[in-house]
Amino acid sequence: MTVTVPTAQLSRNGAGTPFSAEFGDIYHSTQGGLAQARHVFLGGNSLPARWAQRDRFVILETGFGLGLNFLTTWKAWREDPNRCARLHFVSVEHRPFGHEDLAAALADFEELAPMAHALMEAWPGPIAGFHRMHFDADRVTLTLLVGDAREVLPQLVARADAFYLDGFAPARNPEIWSPEVVRELSRLAAPGATLATWTVAGGVRAALSDAGFALEKREGFAGKREMLVGIREGIHEESNAARHAVVVGAGLAGSLAADRLASRGWEIDLVDARTEPSASAVGVMRPVVNLRDAVNARVSRSAFLYGLQFYRALEREGHGLGWDRCGVLQLAGDADEAARFEAIVRSQGYPTALLQWVDVSEARELAGWPVNVGGWFFPEGAVVSPRSLATAALERAGPRVRRELGRAVARVDREGAFWRALDADGRVVAQAPTLVLANAADVARLMPEARLRLSTVRGQVTYTPPSPRRGVHRVVSGNGFVAPLPEGGHAIGASFRHDDPDPAVRTADHRENLDRAESMLPGFTHGLTPASLGGWTGFRTTVTDRLPVFGETTIPGVAVAGGLGSRGLLWAPLGAELLASQLAGDPLPLSRDHAGAVSPRRFLS
Repeated sequence: MTVTVPTAQLSRNGAGTPFSAEFGDIYHSTQGGLAQARHVFLGGNSLPARWAQRDRFVILETGFGLGLNFLTTWKAWREDPNRCARLHFVSVEHRPFGHEDLAAALADFEELAPMAHALMEAWPGPIAGFHRMHFDADRVTLTLLVGDAREVLPQLVARADAFYLDGFAPARNPEIWSPEVVRELSRLAAPGATLATWTVAGGVRAALSDAGFALEKREGFAGKREMLVGIREGIHEESNAARHAVVVGAGLAGSLAADRLASRGWEIDLVDARTEPSASAVGVMRPVVNLRDAVNARVSRSAFLYGLQFYRALEREGHGLGWDRCGVLQLAGDADEAARFEAIVRSQGYPTALLQWVDVSEARELAGWPVNVGGWFFPEGAVVSPRSLATAALERAGPRVRRELGRAVARVDREGAFWRALDADGRVVAQAPTLVLANAADVARLMPEARLRLSTVRGQVTYTPPSPRRGVHRVVSGNGFVAPLPEGGHAIGASFRHDDPDPAVRTADHRENLDRAESMLPGFTHGLTPASLGGWTGFRTTVTDRLPVFGETTIPGVAVAGGLGSRGLLWAPLGAELLASQLAGDPLPLSRDHAGAVSPRRFLS
């Protein structure tokens, strides 16, 4: 299995309409793509009227194509004073366009230009899997499922209020209209869900009718005499559940979970024994790559792309995030490992924007240092300040997050409908119907019945002073890492010790870190004395399967956010979005299997 899927190639027919040579069909009506979207899909689903005053409205589309239906719907949402608070648009695409072709096709639609520009900035490219993109301050969310609809729809966890059944004609692309796809649509339909499509083919009508949709024909668009609309029996009811949570732990996992919940209108009580988070000056963010393309590698790609978007948004919104997308070079340990690195990149089909194999000469040029071996280069890899990240996320969340810092939680209990966080004297620090435990390995003490298998590892980072002779301006990793610091100098790390509770910064660990740097960058540590260097010591919470822990437990009203290990900057943004989506009842940003792989419930099996 390769990381990428084949892309669509932009062609045009004699009328200038975008055309697929592969399927022998056009992407939209020759009478106008926007007019078709408004007549068939918005009009056929009684939009925008049906989303009026709703907290959330979810649309599921089969066939993203040029994105015209999404962009037209987004524009209608923007212009509607009675719009829903949050619009979720979920779409499947087996053959996505590359960035240049999609931009060229959308350039035809001037009235969509602001939305199209935002879409192109976030466009993930032809990478298989689930991709979540936020727009308009998180009020509009696109979840793009890249892959065969018959494979990805069974993995979708969502409740759709409206369906846009698009894609090429049933005779030319029968898979997207197949009974197995329609059965998945039925599973995903919320009570009262509607559908609309431009085709009235008999096989499509039969499959939809068998799946429980009541159908009727209506006047079609332009040259088509008829179109099809339908409804699933039932009445939509807005949830009256209280949107209020206590989050225990104000580190990366807890702060980002608070931000994601606040973006959905939740009120948060954020509790921590510390008055401010303890964190290294910088950390490294890059995806996981391995020979089998195991689950942790596949989930990490979604996490990496989401994390980049998350960090760009905080920066764009002016929340003071300290980060630098300088690229990450990961050196192989020796010639044999270098050969494996190269084989993995070639066989798994990574796009060069995500991962490149570089030989020793290219590695030397990238590192700005005479390294001895080649390796992997992640062009979008970054260094991030964890402390500024937590601060920026909470600043964005604003007054919805009430901070109870310097308050240690001795125990938690349930009283009536509320979970309570209590201090050592039995006083209530905070209470809410939902409890999110983001307090690292201490989760096991507060909630032993969750049966989480977590361990604690001590790690020390070494800081070197600025020096013109150590001019390495991007991350070099391998046997540890060397990362540039914003104020000059470098962070070198990190030690990794189990069962070591010592919080002190130790000279012996500095010496080990310098040895790590020297093994990657020969001569880099010349003139550095371990005893004279500064540093930071922290404690990672790790899991044996090297995946984080995010999601609801089997205990009603209790969720967990943590288990970040040494990859908190990679896992925390998407993990927090996943947890918030589960608690709020939104479509999930990960497949069912991948959400299960990071769930705290996996420890019960």
